[in-house]
Amino acid sequence: MSKLVKFTSPGDGKPIYVNPDQVSVVYAFKGEPPDTIIAFRKDFHLVVKEDLDETVAMLDAAAAGDAAGS
Repeated sequence: MSKLVKFTSPGDGKPIYVNPDQVSVVYAFKGEPPDTIIAFRKDFHLVVKEDLDETVAMLDAAAAGDAAGS
């Protein structure tokens, strides 16, 4: 199992922990700056404060077994 990755809630600044093994897709949604959305399967989504490239890099590093996101 991969290490949990820590992200930040854009609404209240609280931490959100994500298991990268459960992520289906990560994408940016319209806005300025655009929202970064992490989707799990087809009906559960999280919006995080981190930008798209940072989010993908953190998830990739954790899935590879690195200590990213801590």
